[in-house]
Amino acid sequence: MSRFALSQSPGEILPPRRRVWPVATLTLIALCFVVFFLEKLAGGSERIRVLLEFGASYGPFTRRGQYWRLVMPMFIHITWLHILLNMYALWILGPLLERIYGYGRFSVIYVASGITSAWLSMELSHAVSAGASGAIFGVAGAMLTTGYLHREVVPPRWGRAFGKGMVILILLNLGIGLALPHLIDNWGHVGGLFGGMILAGLIPPPRPALDDIWEAKKPSQWIVVFPIAVVALAMAATARHYVETRKITAVLKQGERFRAQQQDGRAAEYFRAAERLDRTNERAYEELGSLYLSENRASDALRQYQLALRLNPGSPQAEAGLSAAYAADGNGSKALQWMEAAVGQNPNNPQAQAALGDLCNQDGLYSGAIAHYEKALQLNPNLAEVQNNLAWLLATCPELKYRNPQQALAHAKRAVSLTRGKRPEFMDTLAAAYYANGQYGQALDIQKKAVTLDPSNRVMRQHLAKYRRAAGP
Repeated sequence: MSRFALSQSPGEILPPRRRVWPVATLTLIALCFVVFFLEKLAGGSERIRVLLEFGASYGPFTRRGQYWRLVMPMFIHITWLHILLNMYALWILGPLLERIYGYGRFSVIYVASGITSAWLSMELSHAVSAGASGAIFGVAGAMLTTGYLHREVVPPRWGRAFGKGMVILILLNLGIGLALPHLIDNWGHVGGLFGGMILAGLIPPPRPALDDIWEAKKPSQWIVVFPIAVVALAMAATARHYVETRKITAVLKQGERFRAQQQDGRAAEYFRAAERLDRTNERAYEELGSLYLSENRASDALRQYQLALRLNPGSPQAEAGLSAAYAADGNGSKALQWMEAAVGQNPNNPQAQAALGDLCNQDGLYSGAIAHYEKALQLNPNLAEVQNNLAWLLATCPELKYRNPQQALAHAKRAVSLTRGKRPEFMDTLAAAYYANGQYGQALDIQKKAVTLDPSNRVMRQHLAKYRRAAGP
């Protein structure tokens, strides 16, 4: 922009002020929506595995060298409500601070606040967390500091949004977080808030500032290079991690298929192949531990679960697996200790309850599996994997006393509805539930759709032949 001065001639008119677009705010909002749509395409933004693949904050993974998890959480969101609320808040607050600081310094404050948010969350929270709210709290914190330290650069019409005018908004949102501790990452909010306050104290806004009459000379924005470089490097690392993780997941799923077909030797080969692909991924060790446990190789299972816990301390799968392995090895006190650890640290974590349900199911502890699945769904009824696993168990459990075909059908329908019929294994479960209820025609129709989605799956084709015989001509 050009600088203008008042003319001494009464006939001269000041040129109108040009509109300044909040380019940084708009770019950040666009990035968040792009990442959110990619999460949806990758399998669903509410799936923990997808969130972790996209770089959600999780202490054990960050500490083992995945430092890009300090950057990515500010671009990841879980539900439509989550992203819409955060983007609305960013759209309201972002342009105000950006107009004061310029897009370069604003970008530094925003990205750095997001990093401090993820860092404090990693250090003090055991949960997987994501969302732009920590960085947005950083914007609020910067507006609070600016209102006290740099009041002269704040246009009078914005005065209430800076300084003490921001205190009530901050306290209100922190209070909401404290009221919903299991849904909101309060440590992330606090980390972003203090990060923004400190950064606004260290980074002064450019002068002269814009006011209602003058257009100031456009300040240099070269500092924007730093946040752009940080975000670009983090996203590149995330993309590489995503590709590698998907390869490992495909190998593990193939191993799980062989295990379901009771071909344990072939399953073990795939689990070991996944381990070789990434020796820092605990999932391969957990799968091997579960396999060895089913083969009554308690000492081998113990070793695998201990390796998994070394990589992911607090993993409910590994802790529950250790409990089962110690029980199989005759060490009841250790078994109780690890089961208490698995449940006690995560009693209100639906993913932890689901993991315990999976483990009990694999080990033939069907009553425990049903109880943990039901607890997980009580905490979060939108967990499609849990709906599906519970439906399969209730429809096909080897112990007839645990079968409940009607409930199986209800859970299977819910799982298919949550995934819009795009998961062939869920369609397979729905067909099994119809079959358990004696509705053979419906089972056949659903199974045809499952085979269409996964035509190379031999087990699903076997189920199709079974339902065709039952349905008759």
